[in-house]
Amino acid sequence: MPLIVLARSGEYSSPLGLALFVVKNRTSGNQPMVGSGVVATLSMIVAFLVFQRRFVQGILMSGLKA
Repeated sequence: MPLIVLARSGEYSSPLGLALFVVKNRTSGNQPMVGSGVVATLSMIVAFLVFQRRFVQGILMSGLKA
């Protein structure tokens, strides 16, 4: 596996950013777990909002009636 060097903190992935947060701030396991949960939840909400029209079209095109 190649070693990837990132020069700017804005290029860090979420797991790398959370790991560096733990090391830098010497936190317990609670804060990174909350942070990863927030990142996962926000990404799902953003994906839903972006593709909401396609989700609704898929339901309407399936022929199901309420």
